[in-house]
Amino acid sequence: MREEHIEKLRGVVRDCVSKHLYSSAIFFADKVAALTADPADIYMQAQALFLGRHFRRAFHLLNASKIVLRDLRFRYLAAKCLEELKEWDQCLTMLGEAKVDEHGNVFDTKDWNVMYLDKDGEDREINISSAICFLKGRACEALENCVQARQWYKAAIKADPLCYEALERLIENHMLTCEEEATLLSSLQFGPEDEWLSLFYWCMIKKYDKESIIEARFNEVEKESCSSNPASMFVKHTLKDNTDLLSCKAEYYQQSGEYQKCFDLTSILLEKDPFHLKSTVVHLAAAMELGNSNELYIMACNLVKDYPQKALSWFAVGCYYYCIKKYNQARRYFSKATSLDGTFAPAWIGYGNSYAAKEEGDQAMSAYRHAARLFPGCHLPILFIGMEYMRSHSYKLAEQAKRICPSDPHVYNELGVVTYNMKEYDKAVFWFEKTLAHIPSLSQLWEPTLDNFNAAITHYHKALWLKPDDQFCTEMLSLALMDDGCRSIDHKIEFG
Repeated sequence: MREEHIEKLRGVVRDCVSKHLYSSAIFFADKVAALTADPADIYMQAQALFLGRHFRRAFHLLNASKIVLRDLRFRYLAAKCLEELKEWDQCLTMLGEAKVDEHGNVFDTKDWNVMYLDKDGEDREINISSAICFLKGRACEALENCVQARQWYKAAIKADPLCYEALERLIENHMLTCEEEATLLSSLQFGPEDEWLSLFYWCMIKKYDKESIIEARFNEVEKESCSSNPASMFVKHTLKDNTDLLSCKAEYYQQSGEYQKCFDLTSILLEKDPFHLKSTVVHLAAAMELGNSNELYIMACNLVKDYPQKALSWFAVGCYYYCIKKYNQARRYFSKATSLDGTFAPAWIGYGNSYAAKEEGDQAMSAYRHAARLFPGCHLPILFIGMEYMRSHSYKLAEQAKRICPSDPHVYNELGVVTYNMKEYDKAVFWFEKTLAHIPSLSQLWEPTLDNFNAAITHYHKALWLKPDDQFCTEMLSLALMDDGCRSIDHKIEFG
């Protein structure tokens, strides 16, 4: 067969792949590879087999070729087959003996210094070593080696900032603290054309900086634009209404405790894109905080119907039952979510909270400790462990949660409770004032942080009726009356 005819067949294979006609792609790719024995055509055949989900056959084809250990693309595709087959140890072996340190620096890469097949390559490709680092991270995570997984993911994003999946795993799985996330992003080398991507990444990480800094980042990304001229009319498009960016903004509202703003934004997002799962997680969290059980019920029904095998769906069911205070049922569904995806942090937190709500401290602590090991960058497990310790009058972990997340008002509130119980009242006042300083807007959620003045005044009057000469009670009544008077004229404080 003439070369031009073979080239046409290669085009047929590529077109079949683009149209998802994988059996046709496999058939024609097999014939091209048989006619040419060209490594590039063997790779194309293996790729067609992989896309057609014939993972064993694809791996056998790649492994049988003489080139598999000499070409990084062959090796990577073979490892991807092993990933799909859940043969994680073999996957790591296939990817070579390279090592990585805690900062994501890779060394001992002698078996990566091999030829690289780039026929039909794109103008701009993800660095193959970045893809290999990411796959090593996936394998380590599957083998529950979270430390190595974190290091390989850092290596992947450092090798190529376009490897978004590596950053996504680090962020979604809470593998890094806010300081570690910032350090990592600062170390990435972006090209001049990728300035927008750098800004976008900064919007994705934990949003614990000052409000002005975070909002400036969002504003910078929103300004990114592209000009076009369809039908001779000048049109300017921006990222301002991009769903991923708005989802990041909703996360910011959630982390700031502005749950109603968060819920309103995610409601708009999900009306625009009902299947944007990142927004769905934030929407569920906001609905939980607002006690919106009707919305949780509707979301849970829809998710279970559309995604019965996703942890998120059963987490939503658990949220609904937790919201209506049926904690045993909530626990069952949170547990089901963790069994489907052991790296889904919200389900572990919900699982622990459902025990804590029933004052089953040992089981709650077990869940929180497991979550703390899995998600070292998340301060919530440590915070909840500290709250459980306080129930037994042990006050030792709140400070650790503050180090992980120095801007969460819940942390300062718990430190206030700790110092109050330790009778260190000046410190308690300091921490409660810090709490109020970090709350963007007061709501019913924060009422326990302040005195309930009317109830206090009523009870002081009752106490003085029983013992009119009680000096302490008289002083406290005076303070409560003064504070209540100040509150009535302070227009800055409003309860939602």
